[in-house]
Amino acid sequence: MQNTKRTNSKSSYLLLLCWLVYTCSYIGKLSYNANIIEIEEAYNVSHDLAGMISSFFFFAYGIGQVVNGFLCKRYNIKYVIFTSLIVASAMNVLVPLSTSFDVIKYLWLINGIAMSFLWTSIIRLLSETLPKEDIRRSIVVMGTTVATGTFIVYGLSALLSYLELFRATFFIAASLMVTVAIGWLIFYTPLVKSLKKEKDLEEKEVIKTASTLNKTDYRPPLFLLIIVLSFFSVANNFVKDGLTTWTPAILDNLYSTPDWLSIILTLLLPTMAIGGTVVAVNVQKKVKDFVFTSLILFSGAALLFGLVNILVRAETSILSLIITIVSFAVVSCLMAGVNNVTTGMVPLYESDRMNSGKLAGILNGFCYLGSTISSYGLGFIADKWDWNAVFITLLIVCAVIIAIGLSYVIPTFIHRKLQSKK
Repeated sequence: MQNTKRTNSKSSYLLLLCWLVYTCSYIGKLSYNANIIEIEEAYNVSHDLAGMISSFFFFAYGIGQVVNGFLCKRYNIKYVIFTSLIVASAMNVLVPLSTSFDVIKYLWLINGIAMSFLWTSIIRLLSETLPKEDIRRSIVVMGTTVATGTFIVYGLSALLSYLELFRATFFIAASLMVTVAIGWLIFYTPLVKSLKKEKDLEEKEVIKTASTLNKTDYRPPLFLLIIVLSFFSVANNFVKDGLTTWTPAILDNLYSTPDWLSIILTLLLPTMAIGGTVVAVNVQKKVKDFVFTSLILFSGAALLFGLVNILVRAETSILSLIITIVSFAVVSCLMAGVNNVTTGMVPLYESDRMNSGKLAGILNGFCYLGSTISSYGLGFIADKWDWNAVFITLLIVCAVIIAIGLSYVIPTFIHRKLQSKK
């Protein structure tokens, strides 16, 4: 009993350490996006050029996710994550010191490469060290990192924008990452060493249980699940990061809100997104299918984009502003849920069929393909046409994903029904 309590305590500490690493990394990841309005004004650049910086980051990050997914099994996680945080903090220091806008995209490209080592390594670490009963808890906890990091960086950006000190956001992000990197270096070895011993003792029983589940529960071929969820991943981040990046500009252009107020209102997105993990976990418990869970969440997003498009076309009143913000916040919640399914649940629950770090890297790589397209693409659509065209684009993306999801869910549901009758 005492040994179990000690293991649970160390699991909690390791989970907290991983949570701090990824939450702070998100502050350093979104420090540019959170200040995109001020950067456009400071460097006198258009939406599409400002969005291109984010696209450089997401491109490097997405490619890096896939590469690191395949290679992470060979990494020394302790030093890889430390180095990643230090390099990312250095890029966050250099960006506000740069006097050339062209240089920033290369700095942010390096930031993307450095950051791409983190998630695959963390997922592999949790899969290899946490007891089986803590896996579900880790999904919920790590699922809040994106929303929490986003909330912190946009809140910080709103305050500093109001004080006309937006460049300080980058320095604060760098300081947080350096602090967490040092903490990681200190606490990693004592926590992981003992947890891996416990995990090795549990390994045989886990394999036996997984084998039993495979015989009794139908699971579609893994390659088919990966293909469908790859489309979902692209669409998820296209919508999620598109909203995160461009909501301040949407509110500024459509409703003439001050820059700092636009950023504060945008804080509703990550606030609601914190609940996205809980929503996804609860839906998954009931439907017991990763694709069906994501399909439900995308359907809700499609309805809300349709509503926003109708409202904005009709009028740009205070009521329209409120409904638009609430709709975006709910969509952010739903997309956070999808993100948790593809990059958290699937890699950890399917670890008996593929290395969790590799699977996380593949799916997260496709996520950031969507991010790469959205940052520049939505900015280009807004410049070429208007924000209504952006809303229509987001609605079409959700509709296409719903069609793909149904083509997977319906045959799977029929197959399970036939299996249950045998």
